[in-house]
Formats: sequence, C-alpha cells, structure tokens
Amino acid sequence: MKKGLLVTGRLLMTVIGCLIISNWGWFIATQAATTQSQVQVEMTPSDDDNAVSPVDPDDPSKPYPGDPVDEDNVAGTGSRGKLTIDFVSNLKFNAITTAGGPFKTTAKNEWAMIQITDRRATAAGWTLQVTPSGLQSGQQTLTTSLKLGAVQLRPGAGNVSTAPNVVNTGELVAGLANNVVIAPPNTGLGTWLVVLNRGQVPTELEVHDRQLRAGDYTGTLAWSLTNAPS
Repeated sequence: MKKGLLVTGRLLMTVIGCLIISNWGWFIATQAATTQSQVQVEMTPSDDDNAVSPVDPDDPSKPYPGDPVDEDNVAGTGSRGKLTIDFVSNLKFNAITTAGGPFKTTAKNEWAMIQITDRRATAAGWTLQVTPSGLQSGQQTLTTSLKLGAVQLRPGAGNVSTAPNVVNTGELVAGLANNVVIAPPNTGLGTWLVVLNRGQVPTELEVHDRQLRAGDYTGTLAWSLTNAPS
C-alpha cells in the first residue's frame, strides 16, 4: 500500500512539474520583439505666386464684401510673390468743423483691414510697417496724429499657423516707418487679416491745429512689408 502511494506521489509531482513548465513556456512565447522603421516625406517649396484675393474678415471663407465708404476698393492690390500685401483699406474719417481745434474724429470704415500672405518656405518672419503723411488741402497742411485703435488679428480660412504680434496701436509718427505687426520666425504663415476700427477703441485721427480752413484734406498711409522681423 505504501509503495503504491509513493508511486502516486511521484506521478503527481511529475504532472505538476509538467504544468509549471508548460505554463512558463507559454509565457515566453507571448513576448514581442520590437523595432522601429522610418517614415519620410520631402516638402518642396510651392511655386504659386499668384495674387491672393481679399477675404471677408468676419468669414475668411468668403470674398471681401466691400466697404460702403471705400466702395471702389474691392479687388485688392494684385501683388504677386511669396510675401505680399494683398489688400489695404482707404481710411475715411467723420467730418469736423472749422470752429477751432484741436479736434478728434473717428474712422467711418466698417470693413477696414490690411491683408498679408506669407507663402515662403523659410518661415523667416516679417514686419508690417506704416508711414503716415501729413493731411493737405490746397496750400494748408494739418498737424495730425493717427491711432489705429483696437487692432484685431484674424487668420485666413484653414490657417493654423501661430499668430504674429501687434506691436503698435498707439500714435503713429508722421514721416516715419512705424512697426504695426511683427511675425517672429515660424509665425505668421499663410494669410492674416489686420482688422481696424472694430471694438471699443476705434481708429482715430487727431487734428492739433487751432486755426482751420474748410476743405477736403487728404494724405497717405504707406504700408510696407519687410521679409524679416524688425
């Protein structure tokens, strides 16, 4: 009887040993070997240098709707290239009287903006500048200052680039190139809209002269785009 039990015990140990070995072998078989492969794609510069049409600042997927006080200015500048100013508004201000200055007046434009497009492969950044002139009517030149007010930056449709920086909404110095928007490297790609005369701080013109003559006074805003941050 004891001999039979001993045989049974050895058989049981053998069965258990087989289970352990069998289970260990299954665990090793499930270990996965890992390695890496590469994914590569070449990005080539676009050869598109056609003029970019202006778009609606409230819905960049639509064409520019036009401005009632700047109604003949719809098509844009027609500039071609990789870094372009596509559109600039002509600013028109509310009338003032000749009762004696100084006076402040705000722009009448409903859709005032400047549109910029950067299609360069370098992503080197850019600077938007403006140089105001004096306002003249006949032989009289007014002493004025211009404030852009609450400038709003809006991307074109589908643009996911990092936004550039508005650096000046205060007084613009006449006769000097004033930085308005700066795009550091790797920002400001694609189309960007610099929207003026919106929000609580409108675009404002201040006339400093005390003796004023009646007339239609005009001047210029010379907008320029340099191909690097300034």
